Amino acid sequence: MVEEMSIKRTKEAVEEDVQRLRDWLDKQPHLPQDVEHSLLLAFVCGTKTLESAKRKLDNYYSNRNRMVKLYDEVARDVNAQFREKSRALNHFFLTNTTPEGHIVYFVSFNDCFSKVFDHPHEATRMLMMLELRMKQWSDTSEFGGYFVFDCDGVPASAITMVNSSIVAAILGSFQDGYPMKLHGCFCINASSTIEFIVNNLVKPVLKAKLYNRTKVFKEGASNLKEYLPLEMLPSDYGGNDKSSAELNDYWLDQLEENREWFLKSTRQSSDEKKRPPDSQNTYGIDGTFRKLAVD
Repeated sequence: MVEEMSIKRTKEAVEEDVQRLRDWLDKQPHLPQDVEHSLLLAFVCGTKTLESAKRKLDNYYSNRNRMVKLYDEVARDVNAQFREKSRALNHFFLTNTTPEGHIVYFVSFNDCFSKVFDHPHEATRMLMMLELRMKQWSDTSEFGGYFVFDCDGVPASAITMVNSSIVAAILGSFQDGYPMKLHGCFCINASSTIEFIVNNLVKPVLKAKLYNRTKVFKEGASNLKEYLPLEMLPSDYGGNDKSSAELNDYWLDQLEENREWFLKSTRQSSDEKKRPPDSQNTYGIDGTFRKLAVD
């Protein structure tokens, strides 16, 4: 059994694991070799063991072949059409982290939701937001956070606008290929329609830990106080951050500013023809478990 130690690690220890991950990547002919340091850092900081980081990094690039609709180059081109499709929802990270250093990813619904909602687009946009946050990760602390969905104003017809295969694809892609340690996923102001969608389309494809950390609240943001300081919320939720609209615009601008990076990274995927034969030690299991406390 792996001995538990404090989750706090020195910068040097983190960088050593990043180098180990880089060394492993150099020996994987089927994976891209020009992976940025910041992405490798996010994989190291967002997983408990180096083996998990390797598996997720492998899945991160191989999923692009299995879930091509979510990684389509045209769909991920942040242009005027992309911004027009993005009017249905607000996607943003809160400016500040929680006292534990966790980021908060917030999604809210706009009045034009029923008219312009495009489920494949919003799924792709969410993955892009996570990728951008990974790219910007410069800290050596844990890469973890919360998801908050404010479902106020979602019509009952939303059930007909959600594609169950896309829900399964994005949840599978996130759980298997993205390194963020998710400490909670919350739906606030949830109607019976949202409760049905979460319980019947979302939770059945979640792993046990994330299943238990997914909560549906019929009331508003006050339910979040157990998990994060309410003052870090947007100003339209009574917090001290910018408004939801301002934060959404900021992150759309961030996506657009990184347009070329997305186009390049979207083309990075595994070459399955070059994948080496699998073996017990594909991920270097022997002797490289990181000693961390359970979150």
